[in-house]
Parts: sequence; C-alpha cells; structure tokens
Amino acid sequence: MQFLLDKLQDKRYIEFHRKDDIDYVKDLFWSHLTSGDMLCAFPQVLLMDCTYKTNRYRFPLLQIVGVTSTEKTFSVAFAFIDREK
Repeated sequence: MQFLLDKLQDKRYIEFHRKDDIDYVKDLFWSHLTSGDMLCAFPQVLLMDCTYKTNRYRFPLLQIVGVTSTEKTFSVAFAFIDREK
C-alpha cells in the first residue's frame, strides 16, 4: 500500500485515504490534476458507477466520469471504498 501511495504522489495525483484503528486503509480516493482541469471546463454531467466484489479484498471501486460538450468521456476520479455508505 505504501508503494501505491508513493507512486500516486510521484505521478502528481491528488490522493486521500482513511485508516481504521489498526492502521489498515479503509478508503482510497485518487484523481489526476488534469482530470480536475477537465472537470472545471465541463462540470455539467458526471456519471458515477460502483463495481462490487470484483477485487481481492472485495472493496467496491467507485469510478467518476465526466462528459464533454462533444460527448467524449473522461475519468474524473476513482475510489476504493470500505462500504457504499
């Protein structure tokens, strides 16, 4: 996990994570800086989709996607979350 967090920082991703009482990562959010720029330019439509139980730890993966004025999609952010709530 530390390697992943270091790589996200090296590649200039915005990253936020929370840990539980025994120092395990509960949630991890990441987004690239250029995704934020695209979101500022095209904030009208955001799509969010969550896939369940498809990874080793059964954490849902939340993907946030934006749509441009020419109907092209771009990734805004991703998050592994502990639970849907």
